[in-house]
Amino acid sequence: MSIDTHNVAIVGLGRVGSIFLQKISDDSDACLRIKCVVEIGDTPGKKLALEKGIPVVSLDGVVEMGTDVDVIFNFTGDPNVTKSLNQKLEESCNRHTKVSQDRVARLIWSLIEPEDSLPEVNATKYQAYADMVLERQKKGK
Repeated sequence: MSIDTHNVAIVGLGRVGSIFLQKISDDSDACLRIKCVVEIGDTPGKKLALEKGIPVVSLDGVVEMGTDVDVIFNFTGDPNVTKSLNQKLEESCNRHTKVSQDRVARLIWSLIEPEDSLPEVNATKYQAYADMVLERQKKGK
């Protein structure tokens, strides 16, 4: 039995999106292929995507890829981005591509990285600090 490869796009390469990008792009056995990313700022995640040859596009660019993208992960933390993507997909008559909810990304993460958890997208600065402390503990710092 073969495992299908699913083409994904990642929107938002801040703290959480960058971690997700790193894990997915480093997993050679993954059934997820990153087709493109969307990031307007200069983030470490955007730099990583460029280094790996992953196209950096706009929201419209993702939609223009049509059915070449199966799932779009929105890590911006902005529900308006999801709403805009869904509207653009509907206007383009693309009924194939789905915008994933944050909890689906967490499910995927738990399957590929059972020893770790994906940080919260809408974390407070205190949660971000706690995530940082836990990460340092894991690395023995």
